[in-house]
Amino acid sequence: MTPSSPINLQINIDGTAYNVHDSDQEAAALLRLADHDPKTFDLFLVKKDGVEVKIRDNQIVNLEDGDRFVSRRNLRFTIDGEPFRSYDDDQAAAALVRLAGLDPAVFDLARVGSPTAFADDEIVTIADGDAFVTIKHVGGVA
Repeated sequence: MTPSSPINLQINIDGTAYNVHDSDQEAAALLRLADHDPKTFDLFLVKKDGVEVKIRDNQIVNLEDGDRFVSRRNLRFTIDGEPFRSYDDDQAAAALVRLAGLDPAVFDLARVGSPTAFADDEIVTIADGDAFVTIKHVGGVA
């Protein structure tokens, strides 16, 4: 049996080029190659039309030269003690209230430990592990 020719593929993860010699790898291995923890990040294949397709950590990816990937931090946070996850680290306060299943016309959102609530149209920056609470309007006024 003759040895096969070495494989040399160049892929791109988050704008950084990597040379790989194994044409089939698990998504988690590609995340680690880019110095990301698969417990916190997910990998997406960027198709030619720009659409991102999520790849499960244990899914084997058949790599092709020039493949482009992006990693997304999967943010974990709570609203009223209920756990949520999102890739979007900045969202309108009203959208987060709706995510919790509540009406922004009746409830406001506040970060735990903050003395003031966010305005409905205010963009809230979310960090992994953040905790939020909802506050019911009193007398129909916030």
